[in-house]
Amino acid sequence: MWRRLRRGIAASAVALAMLLTGTAQPARATDDGGISSPIVDAALIGWNIYKSGGATPEQIVEFVRIVTGALTDLENEVIAHADGIEAAEVLGHAASIKIDMLDYQNFRDNEIILESFAMEVGRYAQNANNKYQAVGRKAKDQIGLGAQVLYPVTLTVRTDAGWTGGLSAIETAYRQLNQKIVADLEPTCTRVSDPEPIPGRIYVRHECVAANGEKAYGVDHKVGDTWHSGPVNLENLKLEAAKNSSWAAAKRILAGQGQ
Repeated sequence: MWRRLRRGIAASAVALAMLLTGTAQPARATDDGGISSPIVDAALIGWNIYKSGGATPEQIVEFVRIVTGALTDLENEVIAHADGIEAAEVLGHAASIKIDMLDYQNFRDNEIILESFAMEVGRYAQNANNKYQAVGRKAKDQIGLGAQVLYPVTLTVRTDAGWTGGLSAIETAYRQLNQKIVADLEPTCTRVSDPEPIPGRIYVRHECVAANGEKAYGVDHKVGDTWHSGPVNLENLKLEAAKNSSWAAAKRILAGQGQ
């Protein structure tokens, strides 16, 4: 009885917070951060909720806003170009939960609906994890993006509902998937030097290609002791190339979790 009353109070607080802060429409990812930015933000909020064992009304408001924004980015930039049936299925599952997440503050105090939703999202996350190993590099990247949204929703909803059983196993599976993504989907980089070097001059062009095919470029250009561009930081160039890739998200998620 008390838990239902507490949840009702929390839901009212969330509704009030939504009215006070405004129900901002989910924004598309910025040019600087790409799709990976809202995915990382949602993952780290979900991680904090999981670690603390509960969610504040403010965390739920922010989590819903960021997750629905991330799902909008996936629909706009990824789902239309899904690489194969497996990736399309995972991304479709991720897209299907957006409407429910938009209404989450209204149904989170209904234990039956909440249980059904949590179980559904958990199955979607596990399905994404299972399919990851069976596909090629581009599909892995797209499945990774879907899983990187589904797992934080699973952790958050179960924690919010007070279901602690199995949470550590879900978190472990999510962490291990991100570790696989970091190992499997690192952007590949090449460098081309000036074919006719001038004495006292350095000119090297770097190109990094992410798993989704997007590229980033950098140039080391030095004359004498003066740098005109560069020196290129390859790690930053990889992150720039992968800003719409699960690799960049996985790197930042694991770092934010201290792993």
